[in-house]
Amino acid sequence: MIEYMFALAGVLALGRIFLGPSFADRVIALGAFMNMIIVFIALYAVQTKISFYLDIAIVMVLLSFVGNLVIAKYAVRGNV
Repeated sequence: MIEYMFALAGVLALGRIFLGPSFADRVIALGAFMNMIIVFIALYAVQTKISFYLDIAIVMVLLSFVGNLVIAKYAVRGNV
């Protein structure tokens, strides 16, 4: 049941990414969508008891964080 709720939230986040009125809305929605993908991977890792997927989730968290920093630096420079 919880997977369906995350899937619905992911669809709503994708809608905000494509239809968001401002750049900040799109960045926040992209971060939320990435977090939902990471949660899906972690849930799958727990269900299948394969720890390799947790390693993938950790790498995705780090990449998402660095990506958010790059986008924030780009936005602060005034190019947006």
